[in-house]
Amino acid sequence: MAKNYGALTVLQALNYILPFLIIPFLERTLGLERFGLVMLAQYLMAFCIAFADFGFSTTATREISILREKKEDYSTIYFKVFWARMILLVIVFVLLIAFVFLIPRFRVEWHIYLLSYGIVIGQTILADWFFQGIERMQLLTVINAVAKILFTVLLFVFISSPEDYSFVPIFNSIGFLVAGAIMFTISLKYVKWQWPNFKDSTAFYKESFQIFISDISSQLTFAANGLVLGLFAGDSIVGIFSAFDRLMIAAKKMYLPIYQAIYPYMSRKSNDEKNKMMMKLIPGIAGIGLLGLLGIVFLGKWIVELLFKDPDIYQNVNLLQWMGLIAFFTGLSLLFTNLYAPSRKLFKERMNVMVIGTIFNLALGFSIVPYLGLKGTVVTAISTEFVMFLAATYFYKMDIKQLLKT
Repeated sequence: MAKNYGALTVLQALNYILPFLIIPFLERTLGLERFGLVMLAQYLMAFCIAFADFGFSTTATREISILREKKEDYSTIYFKVFWARMILLVIVFVLLIAFVFLIPRFRVEWHIYLLSYGIVIGQTILADWFFQGIERMQLLTVINAVAKILFTVLLFVFISSPEDYSFVPIFNSIGFLVAGAIMFTISLKYVKWQWPNFKDSTAFYKESFQIFISDISSQLTFAANGLVLGLFAGDSIVGIFSAFDRLMIAAKKMYLPIYQAIYPYMSRKSNDEKNKMMMKLIPGIAGIGLLGLLGIVFLGKWIVELLFKDPDIYQNVNLLQWMGLIAFFTGLSLLFTNLYAPSRKLFKERMNVMVIGTIFNLALGFSIVPYLGLKGTVVTAISTEFVMFLAATYFYKMDIKQLLKT
């Protein structure tokens, strides 16, 4: 577990560093409007990735981890996931085409959204869930690092003016496709090839469907903030929000190495041991979140002034400082949704947290963003994370009470 945590920490460190190079570079080189456009495409791709994943990143990781413990063959579960994802990739692409060409707001720059789909393909064939399950994250870290660095180099070499904005989704897709192809090839060394066979898969897909609803809700909540703002405001406004949102995503990712490394380990533990682990994790995660909040509040102005060029971004820096609350609430809600609930197979409860967040986000967003614009989007984002934190706390306490009765 320590080796996995170390590998994941290196990967997340790269995920911190590179956005601080890429996002300011794109904002300065493309201008706020073009920058907002390519970021809007990435919000849409995040939703597509969750749809194509179908919750397998959680359920399949757990199953692979159990098979590893029993020293059994991985092939059947691996190809159940692989072939289902291939079907989903086609379905999602058809839906994306329909979405882009049916909505005038997106049809104008249709090529940006379709060129970005390589991100979805690369992420889908990456098989990161498999390597997490067999606890071989070091290799995944190296390949992901190479792909991210490749993308970064291509951006800095070939993008020099706003007219080069079409290259951003192309290079981003190349990075994901290279990483996905390499990791897929390596993963085949651990399994024996199987053609599609979905026999006796109903229970597994049903579990995955519940996670799928949760993940779709989660990504819709994440993507909806940018997409709803994009519907009612211009690309420049989306660009301002994206600049702040990318900083918040970096803050959120500080929790992921902990959860991803612990998840396979916690999945194998008894319910009593899982509860003891949670008691140790909660204060630590709360402390990390508090540090993240204080860092954004006190260093937010300096960070924005250092990274971004457009004065409109700096003029709205107070909104970023308020968004620091997200770093605190997210860590604690993810502790339930990304670690405890999956390890306990509380897929329905996890789904409920996500669905509550999504419904609240969409209802509030469509109610206030048309009138408040950027401020409305920030209020929606913070409020949604708080509501999800409350929901996660409620379902966690209910599960603990149930365990105490048995």
